Amino acid sequence: MNEEYPNQPRAAKRAGCAGRAVAFALVFALGAGVTGFAGWQMGWMHHGIMPMMTPNAPAINPLDEAQMNARIVALDQKLRAIETQAALASGQAGRAEALLVSIATRRAIERGTPLGYLEGQLRIRFGEALPQVVNGVIAFGRAPITQDRLSAQLDVLAPQLTGPEEKQSTWAKVQRDLSGLFVLHSETRPAAPDPKVRLDHARLCLREGRIEDAIADVRLLPGAKAAQGWITDAQRYAAAMHALDALDTSALLEPKGLRDGQGRLIEQASPLAGPAQVPATQASGAPVAGVQASATPSPAPAPSPVKP
Repeated sequence: MNEEYPNQPRAAKRAGCAGRAVAFALVFALGAGVTGFAGWQMGWMHHGIMPMMTPNAPAINPLDEAQMNARIVALDQKLRAIETQAALASGQAGRAEALLVSIATRRAIERGTPLGYLEGQLRIRFGEALPQVVNGVIAFGRAPITQDRLSAQLDVLAPQLTGPEEKQSTWAKVQRDLSGLFVLHSETRPAAPDPKVRLDHARLCLREGRIEDAIADVRLLPGAKAAQGWITDAQRYAAAMHALDALDTSALLEPKGLRDGQGRLIEQASPLAGPAQVPATQASGAPVAGVQASATPSPAPAPSPVKP
């Protein structure tokens, strides 16, 4: 036994353990090198991550794709149809509201009450299509004249229109009655109707709303000069009625220029509009304050046959 190395056998044992450790390290290094080389060859080392396996996308059937495209086209057509119907409904609602405004304005004019908020609605809805008509209606509404007032004024003027009754003696009345038994009428010129008959006809026309006919009858009465103020008021009333008719027609048939309550243009045509459009005299917005009476007076009675 060596005295300097008393533990020589134990040292040999340590040498054997160290050899096994070195062999294990060499095997590990060799495995790591093989793994790194394989990763570099397959591209794993380039991104630094392991590749993920992605499933293949299923194949699309051409028949299913065609059906899907057909459904998309059908849905698009339905959407367009719904949008068109909504636009039409909005346009017709705007026309209906405009007609209601026109009717409410007519009722206020006929009653002689102030228009109030209707003035603003008239300007918004009809101001572009019929500006002069709207201005005329608003002006008349601020100084209204009713049909009942015209009738009452005509009754007050009746004695002046028919002429004063002449004061005659008893003998003069007898002569007049006797002369009335035999009346000769010219064949070329019919006899004028009695002023009272013409006045009654004017009252009838006024009650029926034929203002122009009533004005024409009053103009032919003997005392027509006393009725100039009444004729002016009646002409204003007749012009207002014509303006209201123009508003009603515009709400139903106006092809352009009509607007809704928010001032948006109603582009949809009226379902009632046919080949004929709004009359030119109404669509052009003719002034309503200067309408003259164009009706003919009541016809004179036909000549009666000559009595023997």
